[in-house]
Amino acid sequence: MATHLRFLALTVTTATAETTYRFDQPVTVISGPSGAGKSSLLMLLKHAVGGTAVLTPAVRDHVHSVLASVVVGEQHMILKRTISGDRSDRVDVLDPETMALQHTLGTRAEEGQVSLSDDLLNALGFPREKIPTTRNGKATTLNLTFTNLFRYVYLEASELDFQVVGHRDNNFKKQRKTLFELMLGLTTSAVMELERQVNQLTTDLRKKEAEEENVGAFLLATDPRTDDELRTELVGLRDMLYNAEATLRTLRTEVSETSAADAVLRGDLRAAVQAATAATQEVLAARELVEARDSVVAQVELDLRRLERSATAIDQLSPFHFVVCPRCAQRLEARTVPEDHCAVCLQADPTEEDVDPAAVREARNALEQQLQDARELMQADAEVLRRARDRSSDADFLATSLRRQLDAQTRDVVAPRFDAISDASARVAALNAGIDAVLHLRDSWARVRSIAQAAKDITARRKAANAELKTRKAESDTRRSLVSDLSRLFSTTLVELNLPWEQSAVIDPATYLPVVDSTPFEKLQASGGSLQAGVNIAYHLALLECGLTHPDVLVPSILIIDTPRKALGSNPDDQERGRRIYGRFKALTDSYGSRLQLIIADNDTAPLPDDAFSTIELDYYTRPMVPGVAHPGPGHTARTEDEYQA
Repeated sequence: MATHLRFLALTVTTATAETTYRFDQPVTVISGPSGAGKSSLLMLLKHAVGGTAVLTPAVRDHVHSVLASVVVGEQHMILKRTISGDRSDRVDVLDPETMALQHTLGTRAEEGQVSLSDDLLNALGFPREKIPTTRNGKATTLNLTFTNLFRYVYLEASELDFQVVGHRDNNFKKQRKTLFELMLGLTTSAVMELERQVNQLTTDLRKKEAEEENVGAFLLATDPRTDDELRTELVGLRDMLYNAEATLRTLRTEVSETSAADAVLRGDLRAAVQAATAATQEVLAARELVEARDSVVAQVELDLRRLERSATAIDQLSPFHFVVCPRCAQRLEARTVPEDHCAVCLQADPTEEDVDPAAVREARNALEQQLQDARELMQADAEVLRRARDRSSDADFLATSLRRQLDAQTRDVVAPRFDAISDASARVAALNAGIDAVLHLRDSWARVRSIAQAAKDITARRKAANAELKTRKAESDTRRSLVSDLSRLFSTTLVELNLPWEQSAVIDPATYLPVVDSTPFEKLQASGGSLQAGVNIAYHLALLECGLTHPDVLVPSILIIDTPRKALGSNPDDQERGRRIYGRFKALTDSYGSRLQLIIADNDTAPLPDDAFSTIELDYYTRPMVPGVAHPGPGHTARTEDEYQA
């Protein structure tokens, strides 16, 4: 059944007076001439429950606060909100019995804080959901609030013949449709959670795929060898290292056996020579890597500058229509230029992808990220090169000093073998450096494989989530018959209102909006605002009745309509149509009694008086909506009630 929402009373307080408006009957008609404050009273109801209301100067200047007595679900709530000032975005919740302050809630969501919207939705038993969406390429969510739901409750005068539940507001489109689906049970919290998961997994997958592509492209730009080629090369380098180390061991054994007396000095020299050779190879390898990094940085910088120049040229020159050549000043009008080609260079115009600011920005972000990565790697490699040079210089100095000492002692016996040892050591060092470089590159390719595997895992999780989402949606689709039921109620209501020219009426199962004679709501304007206003009222009345007649539909049990007869006209047929609208109000009241509430603002009293109808009468003088403030216009001075009646 419809979720219970009902206004019991609204107290308007100024600096000098206070008036309470009660809504005791199922239908309350607020009547009075234009400008008497009928719409303002409805706006204050919206303001009291946390909405953003359009308030007149008289309300803003004189009303201090409003106090609404509301039944939300099974809970009786007293809500107090000021009109302006620092606390106008806060609502005090008072105890219905003692009027003591229970707590204060914000009208807007704040991190870690319960808002008024949260409190009201919880009391209604309405799901507090987040709609999955995407912003700037990243998964995010839109909160569903009580204010959003209130748009299904309150038909403002400015929207009555213009839009249905804000359907022309593109920023509200997702919330409107999701609220409809939640009210009729066409979607569930489980479905929406799966949709959020799929949305987030899609964003994560795109991120991983872009990361894999960027890292792979950078590696190929730095070194064209593939991972398979590096693996084969590593096997060969290790074989050559084994042989080189065996040769070096043999030479060292021969030197050791030649002069045992100089063993200590020879050992020091061997170590120094090995260190010097290894340091030299390290310097060479580090220098080559720095040069390669520098080339990549230069190329990325060139690509970035080319992109900037292209984007700047397109941005600054595309708005101009050249009638002369900017180089030779010859006129261009006589030239035959194919469509979608430049009038100056005769080349085809750039594609949307080349000139699309989002695409250019995405390309620039990718290049800037690649440039930053390359510079960081180059800086790290430059630091490695500097340290290698320091170590090489120190090792060369030590080896030279030791060699001179040994040469002085064993000039004719040991020295010749040190050249062979030096060459062998250099060979071993070079092979070790080559192996280290290959292992470093293979580690980078391992990172690419890890990223690719993560992308596969995300793809599998998204596939599973999509499969479950499909199953859940299929379960919810069994309730699609409710849309057909709502269409029949809508069509029946339109027939009872006897709108002109109407032959058929349905609720679109995709947009959940009214379609009359195969024409969507916004295109009915050719038939006049009367038809649109009648269709809008019929749509909301049908939705209200659908909630009242189905036990598991969460449509709020209240409808607030501002001037339902405003757009109908004044001839007898128009007046009869107005009576039919009120007749429909009465029929709903007769059927459902206190289970529903209608609050209607109208310039005249209800054309069908009934015990279920109560009236709030406003005028400029004795019964102004803002207590103590009479109409400010010329000649509208305040009078006593006796003077007014006289």
